[in-house]
Amino acid sequence: MMRIFSSVPVFMILTAVVGLFGAAVWLNAQSAPSISTIIPTEVIPTDDPQAWQRILREGFGSNSTPLPTIALPQETFAPPTLVPSDSNQVPIGPAQTGNDQRPTLNPASTPTLANPSTLIASNAIPVVTEQFVTRPPSEWQPPALVPPVSRDPLGRDHYWLARPVDSSARNFEIYDYPYGSDGPPQQTPWRIHHGIDMPNPIGQTVRSAGSGVVLWAGPDFQNTFSYGNVVFIQHDFGYRGQPIYTLYAHLSAVLVTQGSIVNIDDPIGLIGNTGRVSGPHVHFEVRVGGDRYGDTYNPVLWMVPYVGHGTIAGLVTNARGTPLQDQTITIRDRRNGLVVRSTTSYIYLDNASDVNSDPLWQENFASGDIPVGRYEVITTIDGLRVSRIVDVIEGVTSFVELTPLEAATAQPEATTVP
Repeated sequence: MMRIFSSVPVFMILTAVVGLFGAAVWLNAQSAPSISTIIPTEVIPTDDPQAWQRILREGFGSNSTPLPTIALPQETFAPPTLVPSDSNQVPIGPAQTGNDQRPTLNPASTPTLANPSTLIASNAIPVVTEQFVTRPPSEWQPPALVPPVSRDPLGRDHYWLARPVDSSARNFEIYDYPYGSDGPPQQTPWRIHHGIDMPNPIGQTVRSAGSGVVLWAGPDFQNTFSYGNVVFIQHDFGYRGQPIYTLYAHLSAVLVTQGSIVNIDDPIGLIGNTGRVSGPHVHFEVRVGGDRYGDTYNPVLWMVPYVGHGTIAGLVTNARGTPLQDQTITIRDRRNGLVVRSTTSYIYLDNASDVNSDPLWQENFASGDIPVGRYEVITTIDGLRVSRIVDVIEGVTSFVELTPLEAATAQPEATTVP
């Protein structure tokens, strides 16, 4: 065998090797076939221009979750409108006269109010349960209602007047020196108060509580030094045919002159400490029927309350029905048991300069600016605690009588006749 293999020429072996090498080179020089990778979720393109119609005919997406639908309005949109106010409700305006003459005032006229049938029922007025104040009470108060206001079902209220001081200042009374009182119990009795005081820094603006004519502007009003600088206004509206006057005392400056015509909220002076005072404030009085010192009435029953507030007025008597003077009355909030106000009943000196009860309410105490809600009004009569529950409604006077109940007279035991 070795002899046969060795006899094969060497050149043939070389030829075979070269041939095999050339074939390998030729195969590697050929271009690779194209490879297309198809992703299972990929949609295979199509050249059919009507393919989307075919897909819809086949019910594409019929087994998917339907999208929510919104009902389209079938009517033309109309924006909401406000109910117009009663055309009979006319704000208090200036007297229709020139400034060069004193107007003719008609005390028989009264502010025009809305028809009582259009007023909101008292049980429909929302109850304010809590207030959030962002500034100290000495710097901010709620806005006041717009006068005139009379929401009492029997027509007894007469909140004709605006507040003489802005809500950005202190425009409520000193609670320990209310109308008809002789001041704080720990102090030597003061003069019986015929108005209310609103302490403020000197220079705070004082405004007219209603439209009318200035009858006095300056010191020595009715020959009295105690008032200091005074503005005294007769208003161009009245109450039951009676004229209404307002007085603003202790002013540091007077901004009007006698005979001036003023509108409601007009600046008429600046708070000061002129006259007999213990500090700067405005003393505010309401006089009805006459312009004298003995014609004053409690201003909190004439000056509009704050929004969301009302007034509590009442009569304190003994068991025989005799009004009690200088009687302490406490007003306690039924929600939390906290005392919100303490006042006293009027003191009478039995002379022509006495304070007066309201012509209709016939109260001997009144406390204004009470937040709407339910309260317990408490006093002590002859050692007996007397209290009543009262609801306060916005812009309304709530009346309460505090009278002790007489003890029942003991009756003899019944005997049986044989």
